[in-house]
Amino acid sequence: MQESGSRTGMEILPRPECFRLLSSQAVGRVGFMVGDQPLVLPVNFAVVRDVVVFRTGRGSKLDAALGTKVAFEVDEVDVAAGDGWSVVVQGIAEEITHADHWFDAALRRDAAPSWVPGGKDHYVRIIPHVISGRRLSRRGCP
Repeated sequence: MQESGSRTGMEILPRPECFRLLSSQAVGRVGFMVGDQPLVLPVNFAVVRDVVVFRTGRGSKLDAALGTKVAFEVDEVDVAAGDGWSVVVQGIAEEITHADHWFDAALRRDAAPSWVPGGKDHYVRIIPHVISGRRLSRRGCP
């Protein structure tokens, strides 16, 4: 279902468009809880078979996020034009193991390149339980 707010200029995006927009970007933000505090961190990512995949090393992202509900957000904004979009994925973060046939060696090599040097040898997937997207535009708004 696609809705458009003629007064607000907001359009609710269908699932296929959300995945298309997600796939057009290389950096997103993953949000999760560390203790009783929310944390949002940027990650390089890829979309593989409608699943968000990112690489990380040992530490807060991996230790705190695995097996928990997470949010993942990607957007693009043109401030001057007043246009932009945002896609939010909600799901459970799961580590992809070497025994996981879903993610073979070729996909592992090509997915989610890391810009940060060092041991980013853990792959995490977020299978979307909920995905939502919005596009905003000032054009045509009063």
